[in-house]
Amino acid sequence: MKLVEKTYYLHKSAKEAYRSYLLAYASHGLKNIFDVGTLDLPAVAKSFGLTVPPKVTLPVKTSGKEGKRKREDKYSKSGHAFSAENPYGKRAKDDKRQFAH
Repeated sequence: MKLVEKTYYLHKSAKEAYRSYLLAYASHGLKNIFDVGTLDLPAVAKSFGLTVPPKVTLPVKTSGKEGKRKREDKYSKSGHAFSAENPYGKRAKDDKRQFAH
């Protein structure tokens, strides 16, 4: 472990390997068996030669009604909504923005 801590490139590679391992574990098809929440993260980090587990952002997928609502909201926030006053969704003449998100 001391060698990994002292050598910059070994430490960087160990952190990247740890991150890749967790992402692969999280993306496995059998979620009931391969659950990242049940892993002993300090022990996994130690197996990669790290004394402290680095922070890893894992993707969280939403499903059901909540996930569908979030996907629908992504397209409805352009600022050029269809309405009775604006039936074609065009922006106003005084709107000088190049991109509207």
